[in-house]
Amino acid sequence: MISFLSFGALGKIPSPSTCAKAVPYRNHLSLSGVVITEMVGDEKPPQLLGPVPTKRPARTRGCITWAEFESRAYMFGAIRHEPSAFNDAFLAELKARPDLFQVIIRSETDPGRTVETFGVPLPQLRARNFEAPFSLHTRPTGNGDWMVARTALDIIYSTDEECLGYLTRLERGGSMARGWFFRFKKFNVKYIVILDAVPNRSYEHLAKNVAWAALKAQGYGTGDYEERKYALASDKFFDKHAHERLSFMPESMKGSWSTTKMADQL
Repeated sequence: MISFLSFGALGKIPSPSTCAKAVPYRNHLSLSGVVITEMVGDEKPPQLLGPVPTKRPARTRGCITWAEFESRAYMFGAIRHEPSAFNDAFLAELKARPDLFQVIIRSETDPGRTVETFGVPLPQLRARNFEAPFSLHTRPTGNGDWMVARTALDIIYSTDEECLGYLTRLERGGSMARGWFFRFKKFNVKYIVILDAVPNRSYEHLAKNVAWAALKAQGYGTGDYEERKYALASDKFFDKHAHERLSFMPESMKGSWSTTKMADQL
């Protein structure tokens, strides 16, 4: 599986459509040994950020009912469940940034549905209704209790038939399981769900920060993500791993092969 993903990262196999907005970042994670099967979450248009008016009758005179929705992008994947300096360093990088991530880990060797969580507990999807006067020019500040529709844990263990959790699907063994990627693996893994701590933005932002954590875990960078810094670090990383993975090629072919540089495109 790791070899398959590595060749995919080198452009030999098309990337899945579920990761279309973050192909370079998924490639860097693949070469690091982090399996990412799906990324979910689109950028919300400005008109849907914050409260929106509804046609639901209000009980308070002079008011209407407003609705507010909040969703968080997330990634689902796995790392090998074995002693590894990279795995330890990568998870440490994620744990050190609760301002960026909430993470749930499910180790296959643990009993039942035992999971490890770190970061501030965040809903993946929540909504609320409240009453306030209508205005054509301004929106009210949302208030009232949120109703959580989906938690981070639901991403892997939901029994909702319209949105089954990844591992629930694997447990049921259905042929259309969204966790199909792991049905035929030959080694134990730690499944990982990573939520973006910032709501209502594209999974591309999350992918950048997670891939940067992977590069930092291997000594290719320090500090917060910056576009130029990431490009330079990832070019060194990609070039090193590309030549390692393609070392089987005849010498006559190696001279004509080169990697695309992210830094050159900035």
